[in-house]
Amino acid sequence: MNRLGDRIRILRCGRDLTQQALADELGVSRSAVAMWEKGEREPNLETLEALAEIFGVPLSVLVERASPELPANVIPVTRRRIPLLGAIAAGEPIFAEQSYETYVDVGGSVHADFALKVQGDSMEPLYKSGDIVFIRKQDDVRDGQVAAVVIDDGATLKRVYHLPIGVQLMPINPAYEPMLFTAENSDVIRILGLAVGYFRRTV
Repeated sequence: MNRLGDRIRILRCGRDLTQQALADELGVSRSAVAMWEKGEREPNLETLEALAEIFGVPLSVLVERASPELPANVIPVTRRRIPLLGAIAAGEPIFAEQSYETYVDVGGSVHADFALKVQGDSMEPLYKSGDIVFIRKQDDVRDGQVAAVVIDDGATLKRVYHLPIGVQLMPINPAYEPMLFTAENSDVIRILGLAVGYFRRTV
């Protein structure tokens, strides 16, 4: 598998991405991705770096032409460590202790900056108490996405909805009430980032 286009195709398929989905992530046309995979063109260095980030592999996996040939079903896998910052409530907000003494391993395809441990059951059945949730840092999310949100000195995990009158934080568990923040109190909340994955220990 020495041709760059073959490596792009195999890594793309390994992440269950269509050519169009990959093109959307890169901000290019689908035809550009198709030409890379056919060997008709090659992406520039900046795009190669973006591809490596999306696939969760070192840049060398894409650019080293002398790599040994791999079967089509074998995908290079990398792992990295991200800080576990503390606990986050799936219920009432709790303080998120920012301790960097603990780290967790994540797969290279998980684009997360840090992790938080869930306490509470307001996000069940999606997230359970004890789950480790992986968070990608960003200051806003789309409606319906699950985010880690700081409220005063506490942090909570909720679905976020932008309403004409403010921001609503919605639990999944119907036993809990939504939390509404209007212009009068919206300054007390801040989005930490988007939930992009989780780890659950199984017995």
